[in-house]
Amino acid sequence: MSARVRPVAVLLGLVLLETLIKLWAAAHLTPGSDRVLLPGVLHLGFTLNPGMAWGLLGGLSAPLAALRLLVGLGLLWALLTHRLQPAQRWPLVLVAAGALGNAVDGLTRGAVVDYLTSPLLDTVSMLLSRQAFPIFNVSDVLVSGGVLWLLVSSRRSPPQAAVDTAGGTRRQETP
Repeated sequence: MSARVRPVAVLLGLVLLETLIKLWAAAHLTPGSDRVLLPGVLHLGFTLNPGMAWGLLGGLSAPLAALRLLVGLGLLWALLTHRLQPAQRWPLVLVAAGALGNAVDGLTRGAVVDYLTSPLLDTVSMLLSRQAFPIFNVSDVLVSGGVLWLLVSSRRSPPQAAVDTAGGTRRQETP
């Protein structure tokens, strides 16, 4: 598989995997269920979330689904047309896959299937905000991981040379 096709194939594979996991979760988990995957770290639960984390924007399921779809398709277009810097490609594959994974739910169910809980994150969240950490899914992890990757890589990247459009000379950009 060529280096140009690989990111798109990974993106589509992640969306398919997340869709299959959500189908399984909707068929086998019930609200309030708590199945331990990694004791104290990761459990399975279930909820249909019409909004975002912590119940934000709960009445805006359709606009959120449309926004997620636009973000995912915009990033897919950028991947297909090679408009991304190499350092941005893989983190944005994760963001696009997560956005599309949750868009599929929002458009087909009217809510996002969330199925992961974390007692460890609950403890940290309770200390910081006095609220349990919200139930989440792999799409959320993909978006968060992609954004974190972008942030970390942007702090480590040296300034890139850019073309000065007025004179056609190269100059160093400063962060």
